[in-house]
Amino acid sequence: MRSLAVFFFEIVLLTNCALGQKLVKPFQTHNQSPLVHFFGIPTNPGGSILEKNSFWFGNYFSIANNATSGKINEEAIYLDGEMYRNELFLSYGLLSKLEVGIVIPVVKHSSGVMDSFISNWHDAFNLPGKSRDVMPAYNLNYFFMEEEEIVFEMNESKLSFGDISFSMGTPIIQSPNHDLSFRTFVKIPTGNKTNLVGSGTSDFGFQITGMLNSTPERKQFSFYYSGGYLRIGKGALLENKVTRNVGFGSFGLAFNVNNNWYLKSQLDFHTSLYEKSYTKQLGKASAQLVLGLDYFVAKDVAVSLAFVEDIIVNTAPDFVLQVGVSYQF
Repeated sequence: MRSLAVFFFEIVLLTNCALGQKLVKPFQTHNQSPLVHFFGIPTNPGGSILEKNSFWFGNYFSIANNATSGKINEEAIYLDGEMYRNELFLSYGLLSKLEVGIVIPVVKHSSGVMDSFISNWHDAFNLPGKSRDVMPAYNLNYFFMEEEEIVFEMNESKLSFGDISFSMGTPIIQSPNHDLSFRTFVKIPTGNKTNLVGSGTSDFGFQITGMLNSTPERKQFSFYYSGGYLRIGKGALLENKVTRNVGFGSFGLAFNVNNNWYLKSQLDFHTSLYEKSYTKQLGKASAQLVLGLDYFVAKDVAVSLAFVEDIIVNTAPDFVLQVGVSYQF
């Protein structure tokens, strides 16, 4: 008990001494739909580039609950399940103006534990989600049909590594009030596509990321934004439906409540990833609203909590909860 008390005292001491400006990052979120999450759309890492020999570590765990179905023009889709995706981010300042990074995901699909909570949430706020009324609770079943034939079906999954991504970034603008960077990325198909863990494709693209008022003082706002292009390779599970050229982006606000708490809101969006599908779940553009906060335990250590809701209904999970921790040194 004494050692535990000492531990908490040290945390409080660190918190109260860490009064310097913090490097605020956007939420590390993206579309967690079972047929979308594995493509190469990157998160927004922020506008700044790490200094030479600096290192940034982030680990973000997301729970995405899916309950949607549709049938149109000989296509039928059914997505009922819960996905757990843990992403390990590692970035390093290799040169004075060159940052390199890697993202390693671990994924598992499951029958889940959140169905009742989400149904009550939707009822309380009168949110859309009619599919939940007819789908069995705590179930895992994903399938896609075309012309009365099942193209794929999955109802069990094992914990496994997903597709690994690599990135490089260089600054365009570096100033106290505005950071702007250019980044490139490539994703390789290291995950199993039949288990909906990987996409089966090699993807690449570029991204512009920026942040205004990068280190806000107390009671100030920061604005961050990103936009980019993704080229999807061949080999996807629904190869005849996949879009090769995809646009994506995000923008958001962070408010410095005090020396340790930052409230944040964000909008993530992308164009269609399956433009040859008639279903809304696959064939339409998507947007997700992200709300949450960062708490800085110390100047360079942050804990993040985010809640994600689809604002273009059925194009993304209608409930995602993410928790994360990051450390820069």
